[in-house]
Amino acid sequence: MSQQKANRWESLLNWNFLAIPTVSYQPETNWAFGVAGAYFFNCKNQPRTSDISFDACYALSKQYAINVSTTTYFNADSKWLLSASAKYRNFPEYLFGYGNEGDELFESRQGYQSQVLEIKGMPQYAFPNHIYFGPATLFRWEKSQAIDALMQEQEGIEPYHMLGLGAVFTYDTRNQVNYTHDGMFFKTIMLYYEPMLGSSYRMGNITVDWRHFVPIYKDFVFAYQFYGNAIIGETKPFQMLATTGGIDQSRGIRNGYWRDDFSMMLQAEFRIPIWKFLKATVFGSIADVYNFQHWHWAVPKGAYGAGLRVAINKAKVNVRFDVARQTYLHNWSYYFTVREAF
Repeated sequence: MSQQKANRWESLLNWNFLAIPTVSYQPETNWAFGVAGAYFFNCKNQPRTSDISFDACYALSKQYAINVSTTTYFNADSKWLLSASAKYRNFPEYLFGYGNEGDELFESRQGYQSQVLEIKGMPQYAFPNHIYFGPATLFRWEKSQAIDALMQEQEGIEPYHMLGLGAVFTYDTRNQVNYTHDGMFFKTIMLYYEPMLGSSYRMGNITVDWRHFVPIYKDFVFAYQFYGNAIIGETKPFQMLATTGGIDQSRGIRNGYWRDDFSMMLQAEFRIPIWKFLKATVFGSIADVYNFQHWHWAVPKGAYGAGLRVAINKAKVNVRFDVARQTYLHNWSYYFTVREAF
């Protein structure tokens, strides 16, 4: 490669701001088009790359959503990082029912229209040995309108608002935040919602996110993730129950098909270098939901697929294209966006 071409390639990898059109397809939500982007930066004397990212999309099913988030690693002397996000969605949606039995849910879906505003903030202090700890808070407002008659009886169909207070604990040994090559990431968030503090419901929420990245040979990497989400309480809005699937978790499974008190997901992928900035991946997952009072085991819901990655800067941020298929309806889903699923 000539020096001129090398310099041109290096200049492309120095991009700190990017925005690309996004496309995704799932049979249940039809095609969705939008834009996704991010601004990447490093605070003073801080080797880890921070970002402010955003995405917006509109689906042919008349859904639209706007998301803004940041993970900011402040200068090395401050020992603080901030994880925060805000999102707004306005969409027609379906409640397929509760539990992990599949076939009967697809024919008994009930429609509703919903608006959601959610804001989350988690400042964390860096302790020795890759440990971060800090407070967590989440505010959520949702207004839903029943389209089908049975939806009028669902807990949460009336407008509600939630204010959750709690804590977040993180253990992070990843060599880099984006397209990690080596290391481990563990994060758990515990939130409590109390009517005396302004919430419509009294309930708790615990999430666990564990990721492990194992280098195999040079840039070949095996990565896997376990994610669990538990909702605890006598009454809770159906919209906040645990579910699985989507653009990052169990790709190929539609988010919201199965929902209940508790969800578990295990996904893995093999990352394969192809040429310079081009990489490939193959992945698979199993996931399911469960009820605490009436625990019932079922065949886990599986999905699998493959994808391509195109590197766009030195922070290892990739443009991602995935094709995925689930094992219950055997439909294909397509995702074109920025950043890895995990």
